[in-house]
Amino acid sequence: MNIAGDFKKKSTINSVYTNMFIFLAGKMVSLFGSRIMNFAIGLYVLRVTGSGISFALTMIISTVPAILISPFVGVLADRLNRKMVVVLADALCGLFLIIAYLIALKTGLTLSLVFITVFFLSILNTFFNITMEASIPNIVDERRLTKINSYNSSITSLAAIVGPALGGFVYGFVPIDMFLLLAGICFIISAITETFINFNFNDIPVVEKSKGKVLSEIISAARYVRTKQVIFTIFMFAVFINFVFSAYTVSLPHIVNVQLGLSPEQYGLIQSSFAIGSLIFSLIYSIMPDKKSKYRYLISALMIVSILMMITGIPTLTLFNSVSQTNLLLYYFMLINFSIGGALMFVNLPCFILIQRKTSDEYRGRVYGLLDTMSLSFQPLGMILGGLFTDYISSFLLVLICGILFLVTSLILTKVKGLKEAI
Repeated sequence: MNIAGDFKKKSTINSVYTNMFIFLAGKMVSLFGSRIMNFAIGLYVLRVTGSGISFALTMIISTVPAILISPFVGVLADRLNRKMVVVLADALCGLFLIIAYLIALKTGLTLSLVFITVFFLSILNTFFNITMEASIPNIVDERRLTKINSYNSSITSLAAIVGPALGGFVYGFVPIDMFLLLAGICFIISAITETFINFNFNDIPVVEKSKGKVLSEIISAARYVRTKQVIFTIFMFAVFINFVFSAYTVSLPHIVNVQLGLSPEQYGLIQSSFAIGSLIFSLIYSIMPDKKSKYRYLISALMIVSILMMITGIPTLTLFNSVSQTNLLLYYFMLINFSIGGALMFVNLPCFILIQRKTSDEYRGRVYGLLDTMSLSFQPLGMILGGLFTDYISSFLLVLICGILFLVTSLILTKVKGLKEAI
């Protein structure tokens, strides 16, 4: 009996689960804090200004910095100590929010303070997200890579469900500036928990960190991606899917609220059903055998999403006037959104895990930085085209085209060499 070997094995298992627990606990605290704050801030801007443009501006300010700086953040994530970057980013988020809270106590929560806060949080969150994504393969072993990514998606979905609901409940009882303090405390707690994560748990051969010019390192990462056919395919796939899906997301509120006349509360239920589907199916994905190929699930999920998109606009072709028909519409769109949210977990997770496994550690930060920039850059274009299509042509035709494009994409992916074996 090899007692020493058994003890070492048990100790290793305990360490990896400790790493997973600390990572997920910290992520949950910061996500819930930021989701509650974002909901409250958005509602506050709408109520104070009554302007959709002001609300849209907060969305733009939270997105544009990530698009612009992600490649540069990726370089730093590969150069610097990743644990230091993650902890510092969360700690600075907390500190900045607490300072914003103290300023708001004296001057009130002005729009300029809101915009400045959103802008700096977007920058710090970009540092956190890219560095943490690059670090996940280092904090667990190969066998548990699927589980930690699935649980991570589950927590994100849970925060998307509970955060806005809790924020809406608390909004009527708590001063708006208290949301800044609450989120700041959550970020500080998250930073403290992250100091206990072992970022070098999974031994990866040490590679000397590049110290060349930042731009040349970004270019070298782009060349690296181009030489990896499977990763390059996932890149192009992610950019295209984000573009198409962003156009689709513009059409849904128009169909539900404007054309069919469902209430804001009913639309909220429809939106929540997407996150619920993501939560449930990410948990299902976590218990699936890791060694089993996920390729056919990926293709099937894409085809399911394409069909669901195509039928989204069908109710606009007929008239629904009675209360019973209105309820039927609610259930119809909740089922569609729930199914799309669940199916996309079988698209996003295998692709995300594939990039983690196939990308060398010394390139992983830069690769994620490029992926974030490319994916996010085409989302505004998709939203603009979707809005124009919905206003001037037909929302029914828009969702039908989006579904067809998803279907064509899934058929193209079946022809990509090496993808089936990699996933």
